[in-house]
Amino acid sequence: MHNGADMTPAGTRDSVTAPGTTTIAHGAAPDGAARATAKADRAHTADLVRVLLFAGVVVAHSINGINTTPDVIRSSNLVGTLLHLTRYGFVAVTLFVLVLSTRDRPMSPGTFWRRRFGLVVWPYLLWTVIYAITDHLVIAGNPFGSPSQFIGDLGVNIVNGEGKYQLYFLLISMQIYLAFPAISWLLRRTENRHWVVLGAAGAIQMTMFVIYQYLPRPPGDGWVVVYENLWKTLPMYALFVAIGALAAHHHETVERWLRDHAVWVIAAGLIATTFSVCAYLLATSPGNVPLQSNTPWNPATLPWLVGGLAMLWLAAMGWNDLRAAGRSVGARAVSAATVRAFGVFAVHPLILDLLGRFGFMSGLFEWFPNSAALRSVILVVATLVLSLLLVDLLLRTPLSRWLVARSRIPLRARDRNVQNSHK
Repeated sequence: MHNGADMTPAGTRDSVTAPGTTTIAHGAAPDGAARATAKADRAHTADLVRVLLFAGVVVAHSINGINTTPDVIRSSNLVGTLLHLTRYGFVAVTLFVLVLSTRDRPMSPGTFWRRRFGLVVWPYLLWTVIYAITDHLVIAGNPFGSPSQFIGDLGVNIVNGEGKYQLYFLLISMQIYLAFPAISWLLRRTENRHWVVLGAAGAIQMTMFVIYQYLPRPPGDGWVVVYENLWKTLPMYALFVAIGALAAHHHETVERWLRDHAVWVIAAGLIATTFSVCAYLLATSPGNVPLQSNTPWNPATLPWLVGGLAMLWLAAMGWNDLRAAGRSVGARAVSAATVRAFGVFAVHPLILDLLGRFGFMSGLFEWFPNSAALRSVILVVATLVLSLLLVDLLLRTPLSRWLVARSRIPLRARDRNVQNSHK
């Protein structure tokens, strides 16, 4: 989930590489200056989408963490259901920026893996260890077990991504990095059949949705382990892998089509949203939310997941047009948020745990007993603000790159100016 870059036009030949080297990217475009400008523009669009998706994760976890009583569970779970968009949107944006950023920079799979895996492996390992400790220190009624139990649980959590409820996505990111050379190769080999690729990816994802939503769990301990972890693998996200990769591969065509059909895209997105919301409401009732009604793999939510992502991307393109025209539309805030977005993703569950431990959540019910909406808004704002403050501190430590996947920001203003002058 790092900065994007532009791609070559369709039909450009591969660049010449050393014999025996498998390339991940295509050759550079002839008009370097124009392509550099387009590259920066698309990076800004992806940055805004990424920031909004990260914010959506905080909103989802905050609202679902505080609204658990029968009188509000239906509405809070509707918000959570719609915010499943974050996980699928992350996959699409990750593929978009990877394809975009590597298209003009040929490299072997080994080079790609060396450069990318360190960005996610170390934060994943460190935060898994951190949460293995803080969950016992902060969460009431959760004492440490024996050293052997602690180490055993830690090992299992590292393997299955359950060190904390958001860390599974870093396992998905690693799978994306691992599979990306093959994905790039597939894009080239199917140059004239990308609709087939998109359809096949949709069929794979729908198959996974049906398996998880409708079919009974398989018997046997081994199958139970597979079933409980298979949703963390790429087939569950296949359609959004294809959407992100193909949108980047055909970026000029896709962006032009979105601009030319913006009204129809919005209309279709609203219809898709209405369908998914109605499906949720029909499957639930006040105080009664069956488990299957708000799962991340409910086929009834798929129209919203696709339509919502399209509308979000279209809105980000509109914002970027205003930014490029010199309008003051929060470009600096988005840039600052981009640097901190991954850190907020990593730390916000700890902030929520601390707010719960020190009585802030229970206090919200005392201060605002008749307004779940107000309680939710205050909790979201408090979590975001405190997460950003913690991330800012972490950005100034020697472990910044390992904890928040960003280079350290010097403490002194003079040192920051020197750092910026070398960028």
